[in-house]
Amino acid sequence: MSKVSFIKSDDRKYNIERCLSLLKSEIVSGVKDAKNIVIKPNCVSDKVKLASTNKEAIDAVLEFIKPYTNAQITLAEGSGIGNTIDAFKNFGYLELQEKYDFTIVDLNSDEFETVPLLLKNGKTWQAQVAKTIINSDYLISVSPPKTHNEVVYSGAIKNVSVGALLRRISTFSKYINQFNESIGLPKNSKALIHQGPKITNENIKRIYSKIPLKLAVLDGYEAMQGDGPIDGDMVPAHWAIASTDPLAAEFLACQLMGIDIDDVGYLSLLNTNEDAEDFIVGDDWKKNIIKFKMHSNFEEIKQWNSPKNTP
Repeated sequence: MSKVSFIKSDDRKYNIERCLSLLKSEIVSGVKDAKNIVIKPNCVSDKVKLASTNKEAIDAVLEFIKPYTNAQITLAEGSGIGNTIDAFKNFGYLELQEKYDFTIVDLNSDEFETVPLLLKNGKTWQAQVAKTIINSDYLISVSPPKTHNEVVYSGAIKNVSVGALLRRISTFSKYINQFNESIGLPKNSKALIHQGPKITNENIKRIYSKIPLKLAVLDGYEAMQGDGPIDGDMVPAHWAIASTDPLAAEFLACQLMGIDIDDVGYLSLLNTNEDAEDFIVGDDWKKNIIKFKMHSNFEEIKQWNSPKNTP
């Protein structure tokens, strides 16, 4: 049985602080012996604030863990669109640096390890996954829950899995990727992971098996519905979720958003114990379910496991 905390109020930072306090013993036992702690926000774009982790959410996590660790803390992200450092500036993350003395890593230019993933034609390719993420002693995902155009739902697990893939920034990315590959430089692994609904979900599962995610924080104060993960609309859900079992946190988020877990391929693939029950502490989550509007291509992508989506 996994413990998950849920809090709803009109104060974003309080929601996360309270969620973490309900898991204090689990979190403190993890961070106290860590030599490096990595916090992974979600900045899919360097300009769209709703699509990205809110500064207050990061502030709440840092404020909570800082008294219990002397470890080096790193804020690490590789933006999917635009520039990572611009995202950190635009969303106010750098304003927290003096207060908490953390380092910054742009995962798009990080050293990497390779993980074999699938292509549509059945062949494999070597995805480049950031070492900062893989080698973390205590990895924390802090992200907003969103509907998604390819995998139905995006939360903590997708944030650290796809977000850890390296990306070269170029207008002519297709040709740059081919050239980079020929000379042994990183290619755009973020783009290549997208191989249709079934394989994309399988690839996320494969990457996640290499990612040491210890704590999932889902900031649903302003969540996204519709054409996510960038062009969706805001839902003022005003809740937060936290768990040292990231899969359990994702399951609760999906229930709150009215999403069937079976429609989210990578979560279904990772769910090896369908009969497990989670212990939810905090506020009454069942009174706060909102049926989110799904992406416009939802009917297609929810059939990720159908024969037509199998190459």
